[in-house]
Amino acid sequence: MNVRTRTAAAGAIGIAVLALTTPAARAMGEITNEAAGVICGTDRASGLAVATARARDCVTALQVARAFTRTWNSGGEGATTVHAAGSTWNCQEQPGTLNPYQECVETSRTGRWITLTS
Repeated sequence: MNVRTRTAAAGAIGIAVLALTTPAARAMGEITNEAAGVICGTDRASGLAVATARARDCVTALQVARAFTRTWNSGGEGATTVHAAGSTWNCQEQPGTLNPYQECVETSRTGRWITLTS
C-alpha cells in the first residue's frame, strides 16, 4: 500500500467517524470544559447551545432555556428565577474557562441542571 492510498484510507475512516458522531452524543465537558452532560440543541430565541446531564432531560432543558431567555430578554439581570416544565429553576451566569455561561438549577434539589453556552 503506497502513501497516498494509506492517507486516503485514513481520511475516509476519519470522515466516517465524524459522520457517526452526533452533537447530542458528545459530552458537554469535551466542548466547553464546563460541566459534563449532553447537548440538547439550540435555544431558538438566543441561539445559545442548551445542555443538561442526561439526554432524557433534554425536552425539559429546552423548556427551561426558553423560559430563561424570555426573562433575560425582558431586562432580567443577575440571578433569575424561572418557572418551566412544572418546576422552579434558579438561573445565573457562571464564570467559564473561555466565556461565561448561564446555568439553571432546579430548586427542588433533584440535582437537575441546564446550561446555555455560546
